[in-house]
Amino acid sequence: MQKASEIIGRAVVAREGAEDIGKIKDLVVEPSGRQVLGFVVGVGLFSRARVAPWMGVQAIGPDSVILAAATSVVKVNEAPDIKAVMDKELSIRGLRIQTTEGKDLGKIEDFLFDEKTGAVQGYELSGGIFERNSFLPTPMTLELGKDLAFVGPEAEATIEKK
Repeated sequence: MQKASEIIGRAVVAREGAEDIGKIKDLVVEPSGRQVLGFVVGVGLFSRARVAPWMGVQAIGPDSVILAAATSVVKVNEAPDIKAVMDKELSIRGLRIQTTEGKDLGKIEDFLFDEKTGAVQGYELSGGIFERNSFLPTPMTLELGKDLAFVGPEAEATIEKK
């Protein structure tokens, strides 16, 4: 498993042509919070950010993210699923998470994902029911919003104290 925060700043390299493309600026996760859709990639000092959809990722190593080719990095408009998330300004990290019954479970500080599939494995929380750090395995349902994320009440029982 890989922490999202540890990917940010990592080099992005194209295997074809052995080209250094840029650095990871952020991760984009689908609105259900279950899958990494891709990465926001900073290309050059003054150019606009572009995205690398997950399907172009060949490997995530300790020092770099390897893409099949430089053409795997595209303009946001060329990746409609990523654009839809970015247009809604949905970001998982920093959201408060509550049950649909109104119980505060904490703030999402980070998330872990499978570096081979992009499947989100769970969320690191602070505050909430344990007051310190805890881990919430990816719940069956997660509704992301601009200010909050909601989970079913059954998610509370799955939280692990760290």
